[in-house]
Amino acid sequence: MNKITIQPTVFVNHPSGEQTYGYRIFDDYDQDYDNTWESIPDDDLEILGIVMDTGGKTAMETIDYILSNQCGLFIGNEWYDWEQIKHLFGYDED
Repeated sequence: MNKITIQPTVFVNHPSGEQTYGYRIFDDYDQDYDNTWESIPDDDLEILGIVMDTGGKTAMETIDYILSNQCGLFIGNEWYDWEQIKHLFGYDED
């Protein structure tokens, strides 16, 4: 099974030290990032929702893999199985 991770990230530009916020998303095959957020939400499922709403092509292909295979993912170091996230994909929580 493909291991998928969304890593909330503080990006630090070198040498200026300017910080931007966003995420890195990666799996066993590809990777993507976005550093245009104003801040990083504390709630992991909110992070997943933002990636689902605003992710680029590679991020969306990874999200589509989750939906197609009804699998889970890591957000940071926390594992979320399909039952915990399926409502974000329009599936009932029952």
